[in-house]
Amino acid sequence: MADTGINFIFHTIARAGGMERAVVDMICGFAEKGLHVRGIAMRTDISVFPESLRERIELIRVPAKFPYNLSQRFANWDFENRAANFCKPGWKTFSASRVPAPVDVAISGGTHLAHLKKKGKKRPSITDKLAITHEHAFYAQAKVCVAHSQMTRDEILDLHVAPPEKVVCLFPPVDTKKFNLETRRSRAETRATWGVSDEKFVILFPSNNHALKGADLILAALDEINDPDIVLAVASRRPIDHPRALNIGFRPDVEKCYAAADATILASKYEAFGLVAVESILCGTPALLSEFCGATDALAEPGCTKFPRTQNGVRDAVLAARERHRAGTLALTEPEKSVLYPYSLDLHVDALLALTEIN
Repeated sequence: MADTGINFIFHTIARAGGMERAVVDMICGFAEKGLHVRGIAMRTDISVFPESLRERIELIRVPAKFPYNLSQRFANWDFENRAANFCKPGWKTFSASRVPAPVDVAISGGTHLAHLKKKGKKRPSITDKLAITHEHAFYAQAKVCVAHSQMTRDEILDLHVAPPEKVVCLFPPVDTKKFNLETRRSRAETRATWGVSDEKFVILFPSNNHALKGADLILAALDEINDPDIVLAVASRRPIDHPRALNIGFRPDVEKCYAAADATILASKYEAFGLVAVESILCGTPALLSEFCGATDALAEPGCTKFPRTQNGVRDAVLAARERHRAGTLALTEPEKSVLYPYSLDLHVDALLALTEIN
């Protein structure tokens, strides 16, 4: 397979969360199988890849024609228009960005149209309309569409641009070398750096968009509970000003944060999957997820608690987790039993390669 290569298009191939981390993992998975990968992005960082794999990974940074700091959406739209021009001819092309060009595999972490509906936005902006246009062309021209949740698969089919047989659901992979129970060895040390004692009940809130991920509901629920021993550890570049909030910043060592917390929470309005939930569970820390997180289809108790996206729903989920913590039954000793799909990177990459060979 050494002479075979893959083009992989995504706007960010660097340290970040969610889909960005999944893309880095998939590229690593391809490289580990002896494939050469050309990563095509606006923002790149080769240091996110192990040195042993870098000789098989080439990152192409597409020069920006529209300033990213003026409008992220216009910059992404411009990138999507030009990214396919940087692909190496003859190689299979995967894309997790909405490129309006033929690709072998279109990877979807959710549709823009569904995102707008869940946010309650009734009048799409100009950039929304541009994104939706690209979205339709992306799925229509792809040989295979891979949805990262059943919810996302349904969203793609609702667009009526791709037949059902072309849209498959493959839940995203997790790097088990990074996310595992061994991380719990650093638990006491990490909590000490946060300044929280064993008596504190720490809920991790990984967020790059507080409004979307339900910070308002979580904070309202914590106000209602009014327990000073409950701490919300906010893993984000954007701090939250609240008596219960502990701002720990963006953490590249997020696995240590999962292990140090007692639970992880997402009260999202829309979460196509929610990879942080699986990562947290594999580190022995259960996830509390709103009903609008696609990952709830792939997870089970005791690792995952699904709650109605209301203040009462958040409150009840937090209190139930707190009671399990007091009883000594909250931490997960067999986390794999709560993950209902083959989450290893090796198996996921094999499934992706099988799709390209079939088509």
